[in-house]
Amino acid sequence: MTPRDLTAALADDVLVMPEVDEHGAVDLTDVIDGANGLIVDGTAGLTVGTSTLRRYRLVGFFLVPMDVLCLAIALLGAHELRFEGLPDRDYAIGIAVACVLWVGVFHALGLYTPQHMAALEEFRRTTVAAGIGIVAVIFVTFWSRVYVSRSWIAITLIIALLLELTARMVVRRYVARLRASDSLMLRTLVIGSREQAQEPIEALGKPGSGFLPLGYVDATSPLLTSADASPVERVNRLRILFRRFRPDCIFMASTTIGPRQMLAVMQAARQEGIVVRIYTHLSGVWASRLTAQPLGTEGVALTLKPAGLSASQRIIKRGLDIVLAGIGLLLASPILLIAAVAIKASSAGPVLFRQDRVTEGARSFVMYKFRTMANGAEHGAREEGMDTSVPFFKLKTDHRLTTVGKVMRRWSIDELPQLFNVLLGDMSLVGPRPLPAEQVSANIELLGPRHEVRSGITGWWQIQGRSDLDHEEAIRLDHFYIENWSTALDAYILLRTVGALFTRKGAY
Repeated sequence: MTPRDLTAALADDVLVMPEVDEHGAVDLTDVIDGANGLIVDGTAGLTVGTSTLRRYRLVGFFLVPMDVLCLAIALLGAHELRFEGLPDRDYAIGIAVACVLWVGVFHALGLYTPQHMAALEEFRRTTVAAGIGIVAVIFVTFWSRVYVSRSWIAITLIIALLLELTARMVVRRYVARLRASDSLMLRTLVIGSREQAQEPIEALGKPGSGFLPLGYVDATSPLLTSADASPVERVNRLRILFRRFRPDCIFMASTTIGPRQMLAVMQAARQEGIVVRIYTHLSGVWASRLTAQPLGTEGVALTLKPAGLSASQRIIKRGLDIVLAGIGLLLASPILLIAAVAIKASSAGPVLFRQDRVTEGARSFVMYKFRTMANGAEHGAREEGMDTSVPFFKLKTDHRLTTVGKVMRRWSIDELPQLFNVLLGDMSLVGPRPLPAEQVSANIELLGPRHEVRSGITGWWQIQGRSDLDHEEAIRLDHFYIENWSTALDAYILLRTVGALFTRKGAY
């Protein structure tokens, strides 16, 4: 149901019909004009919008036993790997106490309200909570006189963290499906001028956003700015509006609303149990970079932390690249051998494909891949009139691919030799994909800004759709990664890449 239809369905003889502007946004500013004399009692009448909130609470309640199960499996697994055999009575009691503390830590970090945080923020908080939780578990072992070792602590942390991140990713996917099917939508009002409210209403109204925009209230209307209205009257009038449309949350999208009006909105929302959110223009910025700080006695300033890694973080990132690339080559060595034999046996030509690509600082390097096309196919593309200088050039159905090459492309096996590029320092595990030098030189203004960071095997746009995205969207996502570069984002992308490999979406 559209905002206009919903508003009309809720209107009756007491409240006047709202105005709908040329964009379809519903103006609820004057909707309570016919109810000026109503006295609001102290009973909140939220009935229409509670189903979505109830479902979110159920998700939060489900996460509690899930977290307990993750820790219990980690503790039992660590005991089996380190000490073998069944745990004794003291160890079992320690598990029970540790699970209670574990849930307490996760609750303190807000991890049972998934509707209030983005995926990366949940990933970051889960990682922090697991670290704090393990410290709490260690204290429990001292109290219960259970013997532990450094290897036991490491095993427990690794198992618990992997289980937690995997389980929460599954739950978040489930929540995303509910949002996409419009089964999980928060009823939302926007407070702002007609122009300022239009943008958030359009964003909130997109499929899968998880919000149902009911309309907007003009921040410059007498409802909020009338000097004749007392603070109590202003709050009561807002409560009448909130009672009528029963929103789950309110978006403030106005830069003109004063402190008295803001206070009235917050008081009315608190008394009706409604969440208040602030909408502002910070496109392409991840929420983890923002911190709120008081400014004066009544103001709040949003601080945007600088993007990019410090010198110490760069060292850590490079160290992780070397360690993980080395482990990856060791684990993937049987696959590398099988792929090399299959390529050599199925078609004439070299096993590896070498191409000049561009990385950080516009520096060229030779990138390695398993050959997936017939030998000399690159020259054949020019003869067939293909413009390979187009940014992110790639054909969905490419007749030049060999039979073995199609399989390797589908499972991204052809990318494995780039682990050697990581060890050589030309690439990182995570970063914008390196593009051929031909494409970069032909589109230097468009593609040049991508080279502020080292190129990577996987990146932000790879986990958002890979080759299914057009070049404009891929570049936008690359810029987003550069602007929000952090170790937490890198770790999140690496874990999401594993899922992208199994789903194979956009791989061709």
